[in-house]
Amino acid sequence: MSKKFYLIVVSLVALLGIGVGAMVLLTMLKPDKPKAKIPEATRYVRAAEVVYSDLNTSVIATGRLSSIDEVSLSSEVQGVLQAGVVSVSKGESFKRGDLLVEIINDELVYSLKAQKSRFMNTLANVLPDLELDFPDAYALWNTFFEELDVTEPLDDLPPIENTQLKTFLAARNILADYYSIKSTEARMAKHKIYAPFTGSYTSENLQSGSVVNPGAVIARIINTDSYEIEASVEKDEVGYLKTGAKVTVIPDRAGAENIEGKILRISNFVDPQTQTVPVFVSVKNSKSPVYAGDYYRCVFDNIVVKNVFEILRSAVFNHNEVFVIKDNRLIKKTVDVQKVNQKSLFFNGIGEGALVVNEALINATENEKVEVLPEN
Repeated sequence: MSKKFYLIVVSLVALLGIGVGAMVLLTMLKPDKPKAKIPEATRYVRAAEVVYSDLNTSVIATGRLSSIDEVSLSSEVQGVLQAGVVSVSKGESFKRGDLLVEIINDELVYSLKAQKSRFMNTLANVLPDLELDFPDAYALWNTFFEELDVTEPLDDLPPIENTQLKTFLAARNILADYYSIKSTEARMAKHKIYAPFTGSYTSENLQSGSVVNPGAVIARIINTDSYEIEASVEKDEVGYLKTGAKVTVIPDRAGAENIEGKILRISNFVDPQTQTVPVFVSVKNSKSPVYAGDYYRCVFDNIVVKNVFEILRSAVFNHNEVFVIKDNRLIKKTVDVQKVNQKSLFFNGIGEGALVVNEALINATENEKVEVLPEN
């Protein structure tokens, strides 16, 4: 290419660079437009003025129902098991005083009759001497002899009023034979087991016809008139409860009526697994049936928390912090939580008249501008 062409190209490039430079210079010299100011956003919140007072509340806890009396029927004697008024079967019910089981031992029965017969024979031989030596006591001892029956328990001995009479009877083994028979009768009484309360069988280990040995567990029974609930109460709330206070027991069954209970006792220890304090509530069987092993809700009413203010539980964050409003700005405050309910909590620790936010705020920050919504 010719030298002239190169000169033309160079001239064009130079002119282009001068033009671009001039445009940049003009742009820099042009005054900046003022930026539009973004208005600060305002959050609308619900708030309440703090006014302290004494407030009524309740403590709610759940627990499992169990019978106050749960007994194992054990045998102290040997024999063959025979059922009483009902069969020895799980679920069978009985009333207080009913014969539950009888342990049959014919050998012991005949042995007792033999003892009584020998005692009658000894006493018959003693009566003539008794009439001669102790005429004042004869009539009573003769009546005692006439009323003896080998099939019936022995009556009490007639009174022994002097030492000579006591020596006379002891020398002829009257006293020894009598108390030996009474001992056998006491052992015979253990062959019948009566219901100590109204209840039902919860399990059985032996059935009718089984051979029973001393110490054998025949069955387990429970009292179906009196129950108790072991309710798990939070450590911070157990201080509001008192022994003897009434409790509303709510069954977890459709159509079941509430039951009235009473605080029976309050434990002085913490359950290591649940970190709660066991509180025992007595429950009587009522029109609405109760079932051992079932869970119930216990409501401890008429609890007064003094000098507190109530807000929604969701309005408190970090366990004990709330937002208060001052000059339409959010400010964090720490409060003293006195009691936590299911949906609300009671606190104090900040001055009365403070305007506290009474709702959960999402992504709220301290010093954020807010406006209080009017109360409905």
